[in-house]
Amino acid sequence: MHVIGLGNCGENICKILSKAKGIKTTVLDGGKGLPVCSSHEEYEENVPKLGNKLRLGKEQDVWLILTGASTVSGATLAILEQIKDREVKVIYIHPERYFLTDIRRKQHRVVYNVLQEYARSGMIHSLWLFDNKTMGDVVGEGSLSEYYKNVNESIANVLMNILWFNNTKPIMGTTHKPKEHSRICSVSVGSVENHREKSYFALDNVTETCYYYSISSDEIDNNSDLIPIIRTNIINEQQTKVATFGIWKNASAHSFFYSIKYTHFIQKEKT
Repeated sequence: MHVIGLGNCGENICKILSKAKGIKTTVLDGGKGLPVCSSHEEYEENVPKLGNKLRLGKEQDVWLILTGASTVSGATLAILEQIKDREVKVIYIHPERYFLTDIRRKQHRVVYNVLQEYARSGMIHSLWLFDNKTMGDVVGEGSLSEYYKNVNESIANVLMNILWFNNTKPIMGTTHKPKEHSRICSVSVGSVENHREKSYFALDNVTETCYYYSISSDEIDNNSDLIPIIRTNIINEQQTKVATFGIWKNASAHSFFYSIKYTHFIQKEKT
């Protein structure tokens, strides 16, 4: 897995991911692989050749992390053009619009909408949506100095766990292969005990979902309620959408699950 962090938010998440085994990171920003520019349009027009900076080699699993509120997000489409031969997944962090100037709101709307069209058309493998405000409500906003820290760590944890799930054989179930057109995604996290989900982005018109259960060894061996809980949830989900699951044993004392939601419907701007 190779993760490209675009702008300050992408860089902060890459700093966390750089410590993880199996993940390579590259940061792109003004003065870091990109020229320093003063506008969205300038960044779009002045992206240099990035082959030597990225050094992707034979890696196909490439992720790009950004938020459209940043000026450097103007470089997004030009960057994607240079890595279009890879299996590119884009993580888009939806900003809190109340914190944005009119110019930054416009930048966000343009990037947000274009990336969704890129996903629907297959120009990128998938678009993974996260929302700053929603995630803050889930993981805790903390002090002013750590306002984005918890959010960044949670997004990094999603990526690290996805890598682990994809490279580890489940003890039951399987990883999910969504339909060809289901390329817009979101993530929820939850406790296995009560199966209550907390969403990182409120995805509308969900058509598919897959539950990735990471279960402690103790629960694997001793929790007789585990299978009935999972079975009941999957059956309920299958009433309205395609639903699958996989169960993995982890080495910690903590059990949790991620729910990956998929859709092909365009997500309208959150109010």
